Amino acid sequence: MRVFLPTRMLEVSLRYNRIMISKKIMDVRVDFGLNMGGVLDIIENKLLKDEKNHIVCTTNPEFIVDAQSDDEFKEIINQSSLSTPDGVGVLYAKKYLDRVEKYKKNFFLPFRAFMCGAWLGISTFLTKKNITEERITGVDLTYKICEESSKKNYSIFFLGGRQKKSVSKQSQTSDMDMSTEAANRIRKLYPGVNIIGSTSKFNRGKIDDNKTVEYINKCMEEKGIDKIDFLFVAYNHIHQEKWIMRNKDKISAKVSIGCGGTFNYIVGNYTLTPSIYIKNNLDWLYRLMTQPWRLKRILKAFPIFPMKVYISSLKRDIK
Repeated sequence: MRVFLPTRMLEVSLRYNRIMISKKIMDVRVDFGLNMGGVLDIIENKLLKDEKNHIVCTTNPEFIVDAQSDDEFKEIINQSSLSTPDGVGVLYAKKYLDRVEKYKKNFFLPFRAFMCGAWLGISTFLTKKNITEERITGVDLTYKICEESSKKNYSIFFLGGRQKKSVSKQSQTSDMDMSTEAANRIRKLYPGVNIIGSTSKFNRGKIDDNKTVEYINKCMEEKGIDKIDFLFVAYNHIHQEKWIMRNKDKISAKVSIGCGGTFNYIVGNYTLTPSIYIKNNLDWLYRLMTQPWRLKRILKAFPIFPMKVYISSLKRDIK
């Protein structure tokens, strides 16, 4: 079995940085100023140590765009315990707004704001250090938490991902549980990781909520634990956050994280963006080349997201 290790994780700093600054982008809260070490520090030393059920959102441009037409989704992000910037587009949006908010609101504002945004876009190709903050992606966070689990025995449950039909050499079809396959690959990568259960067999809609909760509680009972440290839910954004919110009081999970297509990356269905694309802020281009069927979603990140950020910046009460 081949294990897909996210080599870019070697470039992520684990030095603690906990100078967190929350800022709303198009009325959606994102917590900036943290590197991976700072995020893990908050999760381990705050969220895991109280008696609450926490939600962590890895907020990317698509989250912010879709939240404009879904107030319930927006509220979940805004009320989450942590909303990390997942994507360089979110980091650039903050930098753009920080600058534009200093402009006077007058006749020249639209032009000045447009030129500011255009220059930030051009500068991405001119310098590699245009953004000093670190993005915290769902994929990277999942790997790091699993690595910490192998060292500190944090309990983990993998929920969601697609259940597909696989064909054996004997031409027999069988169900392939993506979350379980992802869990098995993580066990190979991080021996000792405490994954207490996994399943992709339940529907993400309300119709299967009770069955899903019963299954998770059964796995907890079999492992002799009364609380899960981390629940990863891979039902795609909006659906996974709403599932967590509906069921967070039915499952004893300290920290629940919507992880989107993370299981696809773990099992190798998707490939992680090479460092050269990341350093040049061309993640969207790599995804377009390797996942053309996601064109509609990619367009939300670019160019729809920056266009909406620009328009929203003109409506703000700018000094």
